[in-house]
Amino acid sequence: MKTEKEIEEYRKVIEKRLIEAKSMDAMKYYQGVLRSLEWVITGLDV
Repeated sequence: MKTEKEIEEYRKVIEKRLIEAKSMDAMKYYQGVLRSLEWVITGLDV
């Protein structure tokens, strides 16, 4: 089980990778990771 601080740090890493992504496939992948993370944490589909 991750702490809230660890989850926040992971989110920042993924957001940074999303911004730096060169290909559309990579951008879609990181957006999916962020959506999945949000769903796991809140139970809401964004």
